[in-house]
Amino acid sequence: MSARVEIVRRAHDALNHGDAEALVALCAPDFHLDMSDRVFNPEVYLGHDGIRSFVEEVREVWETFSWEPTELQEVGDVVLSLVHSVGRGRESGLEIERDSAMLWRIPEQTLVALTFFRDPSAARKTAGVDPG
Repeated sequence: MSARVEIVRRAHDALNHGDAEALVALCAPDFHLDMSDRVFNPEVYLGHDGIRSFVEEVREVWETFSWEPTELQEVGDVVLSLVHSVGRGRESGLEIERDSAMLWRIPEQTLVALTFFRDPSAARKTAGVDPG
């Protein structure tokens, strides 16, 4: 496993455990977290405080939520993460299950950006990967 893929795997572990500080430790101070493609609460979060806000919002809205990587593929300084998500709303009890994708940009050893895609094929196209 490459160093970039290992860092992204650790980032997913932090997300899935709601551990904002573990995620912050992997990210640049000016980290760009683009969740504008999600259905519920589309938003862009900036910096370490943005990461903390995002993680807190997930905790507030969802009783449980996970982004389990089904595939991690390094393409230059980007890691394409195909994810299977499962969640249950805290107040509503609404249960969701879906496949989506994330593109993590990591030019060195520090994550600088994450872009969420509802459509995994759009993420593949953006990363320059065969839609396969």
